[in-house]
Amino acid sequence: MNFTRDCLTQGVGRTEIRQALIDAGWTDREVTAALESFAESPLPIPVPKKRVSSSPRAAFLHLLALFLLYMAAFSTGAILFLAIDVLINDPANRIFFDLGGFARFNAAVLIASLPVLLLVRRAIMRDIALNPANRITPVVRTLAYITLLITSVIMVCDMVIVLMGFLNGDLTLTFILKSGVVLLLAGGIFLWYISGLAFEEKMGGSQEETSSIQESQWRPRLASAGFLTASLSLVLALWIAGNPFHQRLVRLDKQRISDLRSLQGAISRFHKKEKRLPNSLSELKSSPDSYIERTSDAITKNPYIYEQIDKTSYRLGAVFDLATPTADDNNARSRDGFYQHDAGLQTFDLHVK
Repeated sequence: MNFTRDCLTQGVGRTEIRQALIDAGWTDREVTAALESFAESPLPIPVPKKRVSSSPRAAFLHLLALFLLYMAAFSTGAILFLAIDVLINDPANRIFFDLGGFARFNAAVLIASLPVLLLVRRAIMRDIALNPANRITPVVRTLAYITLLITSVIMVCDMVIVLMGFLNGDLTLTFILKSGVVLLLAGGIFLWYISGLAFEEKMGGSQEETSSIQESQWRPRLASAGFLTASLSLVLALWIAGNPFHQRLVRLDKQRISDLRSLQGAISRFHKKEKRLPNSLSELKSSPDSYIERTSDAITKNPYIYEQIDKTSYRLGAVFDLATPTADDNNARSRDGFYQHDAGLQTFDLHVK
């Protein structure tokens, strides 16, 4: 930089400076950057051009955009994984979590992150339209290379896992599809950022006006494909999660089942201490050992059904909104005598030991 400034101060032409630097081993891009650091001016001394720097606004927008992109990508992948598990019945793939709850969580992440991501990207593009040099700020390059590193590691690990599965003879359709999802998402993000860096390098090394350099036509298509993939994942998540109003009824029925389990435990403790069954559910509150807060339906406020059958047998019941789903996503460890029920009034005959 000092050499270029001194040469320009002495009146040496830019062509001669370029050739001297190239002969000294500089690349053409480095020479161009050094010469373009100074504006052509009639003044007797070189006039330095304004350096591109990262403003707090640019740093905030790009960091927020990257964070939202990670959120959307991880949720999209999680939903696609879930859809593969639901649509392909793999006996070796046992699910021990709430599918509906998992789908609803990731759907909420997509619903929250995608619109904000679009707004942030719009703000970034508006800033670039006002000042094209904002494309090549240090914060943009740093975040881009960090993302390239992360996606590269993910893709390499994905390929290693696929090869290990192939060599071990463990390749299944579910395994292949999930590996493809990882490769698709990580590869798409990698292509977006690597093409952006290539475009920025072209801007930085070109002697043309930055506003005249056109971006690759396929980058907007790649962005559209990513948005469509996330939108499809959102539709799949809502399909798996089910109707929100229906889910509320399911959740209320689960609460009733939980209440009946608690009542069963309280009655057993009461019988163990008093050597008899309580005359009513309200009697359970008379002893600290068997005390239970809720003996009525939290929604209808109607007391739960309780009847004595004999000295050690009794009947508990509640009014359920829905029947037990034929393909419930509860794992088998939570199933007991209260698990299967019909819609409407359902009673259960129980015994104490």
